Amino acid sequence: MGEAYICRRGGGSSEVAVSSYGIICAVIPAGSSCSCIQGEMRLSVENTTGLVAFAVPDSGLWTVTISDGTKSKSGTVSIFSVGEIKTIRLDYSETPPAPEIETKTLLSPEDGLASGCSVSGNAVFNGRTIREREGGGFWLSPAVNLSNYTTLTVSGTARVVSYGYSRISVDTTTEGVFNIAQRPARFVEWTGMPNADYTVTINVAALNGSYYIGSTSVGNNLEITRIELT
Repeated sequence: MGEAYICRRGGGSSEVAVSSYGIICAVIPAGSSCSCIQGEMRLSVENTTGLVAFAVPDSGLWTVTISDGTKSKSGTVSIFSVGEIKTIRLDYSETPPAPEIETKTLLSPEDGLASGCSVSGNAVFNGRTIREREGGGFWLSPAVNLSNYTTLTVSGTARVVSYGYSRISVDTTTEGVFNIAQRPARFVEWTGMPNADYTVTINVAALNGSYYIGSTSVGNNLEITRIELT
C-alpha cells in the first residue's frame, strides 16, 4: 500500500524515498481533502495545510482529486520512472469555456445580402450574387468591424477569364478596395479557368476596427456567391 505525507519546508522523509515507486506532490487550497487514485489503490489526506506528498507504490497514471465538501477538482499525473517526483497544482477556479467562433455572413446564395448591407462599384447584384463587370469590382457598405474575426472567406465562380486577375481586398477605405493602384491592408489575387468555382481566404486576425470588403477586377469577372467572416 502507498502512503501520503504532509510536506514540510526544510526537510523530507527517508521513509518516503525507500517505500515508494515515486512521489506526487499536490499544491492545493488549505483545508481541502485530497486523494490520489489509480485503479483500486486510493491514498487520501483530510484537511490539509495546502501541500501534500503521496508516496505512490506503482508507475502509471494517477488521478489527484481535491474537495472542500461542496466543490471538487481533479487532475492527472503520470509516473513512469522509479524515484520520479511530479507536482500538480489544483484549485477550484473554473476555466472559462472557449468562446464559440462567431460567423458573420455578409452574402449567401440562400439569403442574399445581410440586412443593412449594400453593393457599390462596377458590379451587378441580382439579389443573391454579385457579378463583377469587366474592369470593375465592388465594395460592401457599411464597413465591418473586424475586431472579433480572424478569417474572411469569399466563394464564387469565375465567369470570364481573359487576362489579369481579380483581387479580393480588405481596407479602411473604399479606394483601397476598389482602386487597382492602391495597396489594401489585406488582399489575395485570384486567377483561374472560366466557370471554375473558387474559394479564397484572407487572414484578418490582426485587423481591429472597421474595414470595407470588396474586389477589383483586371480582365477577370467573378460571380461571388458567399462572403463570410469567422
